[in-house]
Amino acid sequence: MSIYQLNTGLSTTQKLELLNSMILELEGLVAQGKFDTNELDQLFTQLYQRKYLRDILLGNTLDTYTSWTHLSAQTGYSIWKNTPDNYSYDVLNSLYFDNKILELRGEASSESLTAFTKVFLYTGSIVVDNTTEAGTEAGTQFNLLEDTNDYLYMGSNAVFNGINFIFHTRGLNYTLKIEYYDNTSGVNAWIELTDDINNLIDETNNFTSNGMISYTAPIGWETYEVNGTTAYWIRISTTTLPSTITKAYVIAPATSVISMLSMSSTQIAQEDWAWCVFDDSIYVTIRNAGQPAYEGISHIVSSSSVTNLKNYFIYNHQYKADYKDNRYTAGLFLKAPASAPADASLSNGQISFWINESTNALTVKVKYSNGTVKSGTVSLT
Repeated sequence: MSIYQLNTGLSTTQKLELLNSMILELEGLVAQGKFDTNELDQLFTQLYQRKYLRDILLGNTLDTYTSWTHLSAQTGYSIWKNTPDNYSYDVLNSLYFDNKILELRGEASSESLTAFTKVFLYTGSIVVDNTTEAGTEAGTQFNLLEDTNDYLYMGSNAVFNGINFIFHTRGLNYTLKIEYYDNTSGVNAWIELTDDINNLIDETNNFTSNGMISYTAPIGWETYEVNGTTAYWIRISTTTLPSTITKAYVIAPATSVISMLSMSSTQIAQEDWAWCVFDDSIYVTIRNAGQPAYEGISHIVSSSSVTNLKNYFIYNHQYKADYKDNRYTAGLFLKAPASAPADASLSNGQISFWINESTNALTVKVKYSNGTVKSGTVSLT
């Protein structure tokens, strides 16, 4: 397809002509693709099983919209749940919101919030244990780093690829330094995670927004003892003195649905909605704040009326999924018809077969290139 970056020096008429040309070409390619699926679908009808179910609409009718249930409300968004028929997790599965593909964040280990083994704040000579509050979604806020000499420790019995932060007070003037303990070949040191080596992404933007700090678990990450607890630790410090001290509600590993679907204020503003999976159910993020007049159009909340829920899921928006069928097993299975085809329907060189369920027999018919037809029957036991 020809896609052009519009030259700002072109006239408005020329820009519109280029856009129209690209749109028409895109529509033509889509139409070709849809026509190609006719042949594929016809082929699939001859198979007993297909691996992926396609274009499955989720809760968008009067009979099915109640299959959407509310799980959790966060600042600016909520998490909603739907359980499709015959769903099986696969990294190739896709979910579409109004035909726009959503980001799949993976398969969660639990629906509700999971907790770190320990969360410690080290302030000079004092160690504050915030484990209980850090793992409680509706808990009491607690201070994080107040000085450049402070360290925030998060420890777990297993390696983890991300940390979810939900703040009471967002900080200012933090410059975060994120480290792991490396004991490979006797290194025995705290090593800083970086974006180029560890794919470090700070969605909190230095503690100024709710979100995730994620990374690829380093190869040399080893357990270490902090305040009497041996675990895999990530520690965070700041190289600049904060002007507003961050207070947190939640600090949790990125393994639960709640943590995996954590969204920063930037992601919410950009409508960067996402989804994840747990126990063959899917979970999506949906905006939960806006003008009351637009409830059911741009957003919904857990207490939205039946009318607004219908408006959102049926009339204004559509969720559609492609996913692996949990009934699928590897191998080729042909679906045999229950009756014999007429000889005239066979072309020369073709073979057909069918099953007579009343006699429990399989019949195979062959039409040779010279037009001769022969058949044979096998009893099934």
